[in-house]
Amino acid sequence: MFLFFLCLQWATGQEANRDDLLNFSVPEKRAHHALVYDEKNGRILLTAGSTPVDGGKSFIFYNDLWTYDGRRWKKNGNAGDKRSGVRLAYDCKRNCVYSFGGYTGDTSLCDLRVLRNEQWEIVSRLPEMKGEEAGLVYDDRLDKLILFGGSGSMGKVHAETWLWDGKVWEKSKSPGPDERQAFAMVYDSKRKKTIVFGGMGGDPRSIFRDTWEFDGESWQKVCNSTGPGFRTSPGFTFDSKRGLFIIYGGTTDFKSLGDTWGWNGIAWKKLAENGPPARAIGGMAYDKRRDRVVLFGGILYWPVDANDTWEWDGAIWKKVAE
Repeated sequence: MFLFFLCLQWATGQEANRDDLLNFSVPEKRAHHALVYDEKNGRILLTAGSTPVDGGKSFIFYNDLWTYDGRRWKKNGNAGDKRSGVRLAYDCKRNCVYSFGGYTGDTSLCDLRVLRNEQWEIVSRLPEMKGEEAGLVYDDRLDKLILFGGSGSMGKVHAETWLWDGKVWEKSKSPGPDERQAFAMVYDSKRKKTIVFGGMGGDPRSIFRDTWEFDGESWQKVCNSTGPGFRTSPGFTFDSKRGLFIIYGGTTDFKSLGDTWGWNGIAWKKLAENGPPARAIGGMAYDKRRDRVVLFGGILYWPVDANDTWEWDGAIWKKVAE
């Protein structure tokens, strides 16, 4: 009986160890996922995305929640339905994470969700902007979410801008960037402006290299020809310490890129030529607590996605969390 008890303890301990290893592993390979910095809890949050299988004949979609503390990833379970192409924004006034839209494999979505107790709750829907990979940010000066662009279906791309005040959506009357998808969009918390760069229209041959800024009332094109050039699907985030809109990689002429650029509100500057392997749709977020840009996953080349983690300290990239 004593020997059985010892074996039971050993087996239970082994099971616990296995659970711990599973809990502290690394997210599966993917692209079309989203990262955001959870300021209240001092962590990077990752969710959603998809990855091709069987040589690209089908796809796996995700609804898992992962957090990264600078040392390792931790799986926090699953939430909501499995979807790809969501966008996340952190509301620093209410200390909560919002999600908009996405694609389930069959349906494009138009729901605005808030994460409460590690579960998604739908708080609103905006059928006019049904789609995936729109731009979503929280403007702390206006205390509003700002939503722009995205893809509703094959060849259908949005150009509208909407603002959410916590109760209702309001459509901006200001003309802005051309309709687009696969662009980068951040909120510059120092200059209090939303910034959009690049992307493509409904026709994949229509690629943009322009930079726009939105002050909550009107859009202004601030750069059209210099900088990162024609580019779609870069990873992107805002470095609030340095006041830089950071982008990494993306594609041009169907070729993956591996360079790093920063926009300071006046001009683009190349920050690094080399770093992580070239890719598109790598998820990025800036960790304020540790002063690091975190990059995870993305498309290396069709149909191969990555699940590596890299950090940018403002000078160099370093691979971490293996």
